[in-house]
Amino acid sequence: MKNFVKILIILTIFCFSCSKKEQKNVLTIWHVGSEEEAQIIKNLADKYFTPQEGIQVVCESVSWSEAHTKYLTAIAGEVLPDLGTMGLTWATEFGSKGAMIELKESFPEDMEQIEKSVFRSIWDSVKWKNKVYGIPFDMTVQILYYRKDLIPNPPQTWDELVSLLEHGKKFVIGWGSLDWIGFSPFLWQAGGDYYDKNGTKAILDSREALVALKFFSSLYTKYNVPRSAENFAAGFRSGEYPLVMCGNWLINSFPAEMPELEGKWSIALLPKGPSGKRTSFIGGRVIGIFKTSKNVDKAFKFIKFLMKPEIQIEIYNEIAKSKNIYLPPNIDVWKNLPIQEEFKKILFEQIKEAKGPPSVLGWDDSTKYVVESIQNVVVLGSEPQQELQKLNKKLNELIKN
Repeated sequence: MKNFVKILIILTIFCFSCSKKEQKNVLTIWHVGSEEEAQIIKNLADKYFTPQEGIQVVCESVSWSEAHTKYLTAIAGEVLPDLGTMGLTWATEFGSKGAMIELKESFPEDMEQIEKSVFRSIWDSVKWKNKVYGIPFDMTVQILYYRKDLIPNPPQTWDELVSLLEHGKKFVIGWGSLDWIGFSPFLWQAGGDYYDKNGTKAILDSREALVALKFFSSLYTKYNVPRSAENFAAGFRSGEYPLVMCGNWLINSFPAEMPELEGKWSIALLPKGPSGKRTSFIGGRVIGIFKTSKNVDKAFKFIKFLMKPEIQIEIYNEIAKSKNIYLPPNIDVWKNLPIQEEFKKILFEQIKEAKGPPSVLGWDDSTKYVVESIQNVVVLGSEPQQELQKLNKKLNELIKN
């Protein structure tokens, strides 16, 4: 009996040792996005990363609708993957809770090089108090789509946009209608912002913010921009809405859905506002490492693998097969990116002149109040200055820095 117990203990220790060894050679990732994207990441890891590093990669997709709650629940229970992709501002939020590895401190030399390689417009949204908890994985930027058979020259300024609207051309905001995402470009183009440069104080009580909100409201109330963008693609196809402000994902979907419009549409930079800027909204996902990971160094190796230009081009090519588009954050990739040159030039310029969501703790809790104020002005006819003053006070209350 004693010998049996000894053998059982030895086997248990052996199995535990094997399990730990196996765990050290496996990286788990939660990917916020489609199953197809998660499979692309897994396939690239199997093809290149695992043979070179001897590390298996398991990638599980998580839908956008459940991802934030799933991460918060997992953080509370300390049952997390090694890595995760997530919304642009989430890594800062989770990092402030002590749940993520601060990458600049842990990998200073590598992070210095990565920062230099990434578009500044998106990097500014992942940096918080000079700390970085997530590296940009992809980008999504607002651009102007136009029917060049109906509008040969896209509007270059707010005034030119208004002139087109006054002459019967219709405009629709396909991404962010009556929402903070749709309003933000106009705020920035007017020279305003949500917070001061240090992110310590809201500044929506400025003259620039008032100019932006009045103009944004007038698009709906005076120039009949539709409040709902539900059928904007059909309107673009028919010519009813020859101007659409939307995300870059339509570049690959429009040709597939509307082959009859070949040669009849293109993209342009957003019109300049009073400040002379064409600033657009840029979003995307970041990838970061959770503190509970036992494989931090290997996880960072995988992040560097995903940042390689040749890997980002492969991701682009694979995602393009499903008529979607992947915009890599690595600047060096763009010279070899297989996008139509006419589109690539516009996208590159618009990304350089773009801003992401504010890197301010409390911003995610504030967005619903921004949307409420916008809709109060546009739908209910509230006085813009009073709404901005009320909103400014609320944003200051919610700052957690």
